[in-house]
Amino acid sequence: MSMLSVSSGSRRRAGEVPEAVFGYAMALPALLLTIALLAYPLAYSFWASLHEINLGRNEWRWVGLGNYRLLIEGDLFWPIVNRTLAFALAITVFTTVMGLGFALVLGGDFAGRNLVRGLLILPWSLSQAMLALTVGWIFNSTFGPLNGLLYQLGVIDDYVRWFATGRTALTVIAIALVWHLTPFATLLFLGALQTVPDELLKAARVDGAGPIRRFGLVTLPWIRTTVLVVVVLASLNAFLSFAPIMVLTGGGPGYDTYLLSWWGYKRGFRDLQLGESAAIFYVLTAVVLVVAVVTVRLLGRQRTA
Repeated sequence: MSMLSVSSGSRRRAGEVPEAVFGYAMALPALLLTIALLAYPLAYSFWASLHEINLGRNEWRWVGLGNYRLLIEGDLFWPIVNRTLAFALAITVFTTVMGLGFALVLGGDFAGRNLVRGLLILPWSLSQAMLALTVGWIFNSTFGPLNGLLYQLGVIDDYVRWFATGRTALTVIAIALVWHLTPFATLLFLGALQTVPDELLKAARVDGAGPIRRFGLVTLPWIRTTVLVVVVLASLNAFLSFAPIMVLTGGGPGYDTYLLSWWGYKRGFRDLQLGESAAIFYVLTAVVLVVAVVTVRLLGRQRTA
């Protein structure tokens, strides 16, 4: 009797469209439009990467993988790739750690919490170019307030030229980008921390776990998905960062602050080597895909009991 009732209850009416099919049908126009808008630029740029393009004569000469081979065999390729990977790793680590730290602090109850939250969101509401201008003013070697403060405190004997070397200049660029990304990471972590069940935390406290052990054994595994999202978004922004380099260094001194994103722009829009520029951006795409897959494999595993 129960089997008959279940089967009759699960039987669809004649001509009724399944809910899943209806959902896919409603999303199909937007999906097709998105594919159309993405497919043509991707195909066109990849086709361009296989040619040597002369803009003056509007000539496309087939070179196959010649642009890629020219990049790999050049003196700039591996230093720029290694620098881009190190830069992205630093941005991802600092953004994730600082975002989680701010979220843990702001999740508590203290006077002025709402004001602090509002001030924290401010850098995220500004563009990367605006933040880069602000950071560039702070680190200005002539009239920057940071040099003035360090000089007054006796930490330095002379003003530091922050943009004179590639390492310090890239550090300033990283500071601008982390300043921009940390508020968004903090908001994501704040939302995730509010979903951690109080029962689990109380049970861990009863078992004698201190704050550090409760965080490592309960909180961190519970928000692992959010950690994955923050890591992926921070790494993507680091790989695709462009505005801070343009505003602060323009790739200098020399080639010391060249990243793949800036190199691709430079070869395409300043040197007018569009085929080589397209090849650089496809190399960047391959690097981003590999990093994303590795990150998902490492952090995207399901929580175990």
